[in-house]
Amino acid sequence: MKTTFFLNKLIIIMICAFWFVSCDNSDDIKLIDPSYKTLELSCGYDFEVPVLTDNWNIESVRYMPSGEVILDKNDNPLTLNGNGEIEASNGWLILKRETKDKFIVNLKENFDPLHERVFVICINSNEDRDYVTITQQAGVGYKLVKSVYDEIEEKREIYTSKEGCSTLTLSNNTSEAVWKPTGYVFEDVVIFSSFESNDYGAFNWMPEGGVNIGIPDLIINNKIYSTASNIYTYKEGSVETPYIKDIPNGNKILIPPYSTIYLGGEITYCKRVCNYTLTIQNIGSGTQFEINGTWTQIVPISSHTISSDKPFNLNKYDYPLY
Repeated sequence: MKTTFFLNKLIIIMICAFWFVSCDNSDDIKLIDPSYKTLELSCGYDFEVPVLTDNWNIESVRYMPSGEVILDKNDNPLTLNGNGEIEASNGWLILKRETKDKFIVNLKENFDPLHERVFVICINSNEDRDYVTITQQAGVGYKLVKSVYDEIEEKREIYTSKEGCSTLTLSNNTSEAVWKPTGYVFEDVVIFSSFESNDYGAFNWMPEGGVNIGIPDLIINNKIYSTASNIYTYKEGSVETPYIKDIPNGNKILIPPYSTIYLGGEITYCKRVCNYTLTIQNIGSGTQFEINGTWTQIVPISSHTISSDKPFNLNKYDYPLY
């Protein structure tokens, strides 16, 4: 394994050396502080690279060992003339120039444990060129250290609906009254949760199945509505969990002898939308980064069972609440 890693590093070094020579044959050019020409990292990092000349530009940024040009969000090669900022197409790299004596590298985490990220920044000054080579390994692991939620109040909705509710026919053909569970009316009712984010690596830092994450209490008219111990799964896309966990041992209704009762239901839902910020820590380096996004929750806050001695009109429940 060590031999393979050494050979891969050697190949990259040889290809980088060949590319440098093909771009510029001068060995005496020093546009970059020598201590910054070769950097190795195992985390995302923000740092400054001193430049030893006044008149310069970032001519290109390339992946190694392929030499492929890295593109920006408009599919143009990453280049920068004068002060400003450029960003790689998927947001993992930002280069900024604010003064003539340095530029800033904003490098996001490498979440691929099987592939190191190697790239070269080419600095051009009057056709003289110098290079910064950065090799970035993936972190050994990541953990959530903090979560903050800010509800968008105008997006809160409370409404009553038959969504997820079923009709149920309960019959008793015996001479004695029988208790039967009513929860099957709400068997398909779910608690909905969806985390969304456009930030780089928002869902790449954790195991594929996601991680459990605490969410703030739902408070309506000073009453707290808590569900599932306020623990939800943070993953890309939506997650639905059953509203009623134990139907046989839940609410029941007494069915008289030799009779049939028809049941339906309604659910009062609360929908809320929150902006969230997660602080994630690279376990190996201790460095932290933030992920911003939107979380949507639709949760039942009350259920109403409707009973009748007649079958339901499926389009309208017009019977009194039970």
